[in-house]
Amino acid sequence: MSQEHMRASDADREQIVARLKSAMDEGRIDLHEYDERLQQVYAARTYGELAPVLSDLPAQRGSRVPGGQAKAGVVPTWVKIMWIPWAAVNGLCLVIWLATGAGYFWPFWVEAPWAFGLLIPTCIGIVAGKDSRTQREARDRYRDLRQGGRN
Repeated sequence: MSQEHMRASDADREQIVARLKSAMDEGRIDLHEYDERLQQVYAARTYGELAPVLSDLPAQRGSRVPGGQAKAGVVPTWVKIMWIPWAAVNGLCLVIWLATGAGYFWPFWVEAPWAFGLLIPTCIGIVAGKDSRTQREARDRYRDLRQGGRN
C-alpha cells in the first residue's frame, strides 16, 4: 500500500493544524482560508488527502516541533530570552562590585533569588518539552507526507 493511501492519525492532523496556525500567524493565509483548510484537515482520512492542504506553503524553518522545542542539543529560544538578561545584569553587578573594592559579595543577593526564580520555569519547560518517541514518529510521518506531496 502506498503512503498516500495510508490512514492519517490524529497526531498527523494536529501537526498540520499547528503548521496552518503558524502560516496564519505569519500572514501567509487569512482567517477564512485557515478555516477552509482546517475543515479539509479534519475531513481527511489518508495522507494523500492531507498533502494538498500544505502544498502551497513553504516548509517550516529549522526542525521545530509545534511546542517550540528545538532539535536536540540546541538551547530553545525561550530559555535564552529568560537567561540572557540575568547574565547581563549580574555581569554588571559583578563589575560594580569589583570597581567598588570587592568587599562583601552583595551581587549574590541579586544573582541567587533571580536564578532560583528562573530555574523553576526552565526545568518545567525542559521536562515538558521532551521529545517523546511518539512525537518523533509523528514528525517523521509528517515530513514524509510533505515530501510525498511535492513529488
